Amino acid sequence: MINRLYTHFEEGLLNLLITSMTVLVFVEVIARFFFNTGFLWIQELTLTLSAWFVLFGMSYGVKVGAHIGVDAFVTKLPKQGRKIAALMATTICIGYCLMFLKGSWDYLSKMHEIGIPMEDIDFPHLLINQLDPDFAWEALRIDIEEPAVPLWLSQSILLFGFGLLLFRFIELFIAIARNKTLGFTLADEAKESMQLAQEISSNNHKDDKS
Repeated sequence: MINRLYTHFEEGLLNLLITSMTVLVFVEVIARFFFNTGFLWIQELTLTLSAWFVLFGMSYGVKVGAHIGVDAFVTKLPKQGRKIAALMATTICIGYCLMFLKGSWDYLSKMHEIGIPMEDIDFPHLLINQLDPDFAWEALRIDIEEPAVPLWLSQSILLFGFGLLLFRFIELFIAIARNKTLGFTLADEAKESMQLAQEISSNNHKDDKS
């Protein structure tokens, strides 16, 4: 039940992010080409949302098997060999995530310490006016007089994204060790393309008959 609800949350958030990016880019294009103007904050917000989409989505990709990989060698191994190779691969991926988590923590800590703000995105004054000035700066690095969104907050997805990715790889490692799966589930673009081509051909054939 909880896993299903979290899956819906993941899919909903990813859909929200990609939809927001699409709408923002559409508004920016219309503003530039038809009204000869633009919004600097849209560009910065779109880049931020794209980073959230990618870094949050990479753990979801591991979960549903959307990542692309090369398994031509692994598939030739016996079952036990495939298991050992998969355990080694997931161990490397776990180490990769741990290194990036450490680097992300150091980077965000430095951004918080310095208090670097985003260039064009500010918090609403109605919200900021509810905060104590000392708390806003010491805890959040928000200047009440110029309430720009702090860079550490907008880039905090580094911790969330790699934290979730680490969780997925640990989950996969345990599943492989318990013989619940043979290894990574990878996207098969060739197979998907053939299925799509067959569906299109079938639909065209139905249209010709009608």
